[in-house]
Amino acid sequence: MLKNLVVALLAAVLVSVSAQAHAVEKDQGVYVKMAEGMKADVGQTAAKVKQALTAAGYEVIADYGNGVPAGCNFKAATVVFTKPDYAAKIVAGGPDKAFGLPLRVGIYEDEKGVNIAMVNPVSMNRSFFLNNSMDADGQSVVDGVKAALASAGASKSAQMGQMRKDGEIRGIGGGKFPDKLVEAASSAKSIDDVASALAKGIASTTGWHSVYTYKPAANVAIVGITNTAKTEGRAFSIAGDARSGKSYKFPGIDHAAAFPVELVVYAKGGKTGVFIVDEMWRMKLYFEDAGMWAFMKNMSMPGEIQDEIEAAVKAALK
Repeated sequence: MLKNLVVALLAAVLVSVSAQAHAVEKDQGVYVKMAEGMKADVGQTAAKVKQALTAAGYEVIADYGNGVPAGCNFKAATVVFTKPDYAAKIVAGGPDKAFGLPLRVGIYEDEKGVNIAMVNPVSMNRSFFLNNSMDADGQSVVDGVKAALASAGASKSAQMGQMRKDGEIRGIGGGKFPDKLVEAASSAKSIDDVASALAKGIASTTGWHSVYTYKPAANVAIVGITNTAKTEGRAFSIAGDARSGKSYKFPGIDHAAAFPVELVVYAKGGKTGVFIVDEMWRMKLYFEDAGMWAFMKNMSMPGEIQDEIEAAVKAALK
């Protein structure tokens, strides 16, 4: 009997430890800051980030220099990466959940030095799944990336950006994710052929261009696009407007990892569709901490972005 009691106690302890290991805070930021004030260079730090992620078993998909606001002398860069087993769990929930992929880390400067912040997969998954079923998986990624980036200067794990208790985007322009899917175009071609056409053909006169192509599963592909010359800098300017001060005028570049924008390609209704999310909803997803006044002053921007992307997609598939 004593032996059975010891076994039972050990099992209870193991269950308790396991539960604590997977415990996830209710309040989650859109981003997680992992390093700040490093006396380093953005480009060199980005290279170290790539090296550290690769050594830890992550697959780096792309990296590029972000656009910054006019007059900003600081630099920013984004590293796009993935973890195949994690990505498989995401898309197992449906090809539309691929909007939560891939993973992104932003490296950016401020007056104190170089900082690192990643898009928070816990927060993203709550928005795309409309529940917390992927909390433990997302937190595991955050913890794994932090450990991997220790060699690149990561020394903290602090929530930043808009804080949310769940994933719903509320207020004007908000709503639930499934209702915000927009089919930008459709084609009779295969998923691979459509993704390839987008990657090669997105080069619009407005500055949009492809950054990466990523296929997390056979039934879905993602093409990441951005407009560094026009859209990114303006978005970061708006994101930091309320926080701007004499000592630092461009704090919004801490949202660098909000880009690229995802084009998700999957079959629907007998054709291959190219899907985006409503751009007002996406802006609120990543930039809601800018405040209502910032959104009110720039109400036309999301619509302009959406029109430009849809036009570029249609042109690429002609």
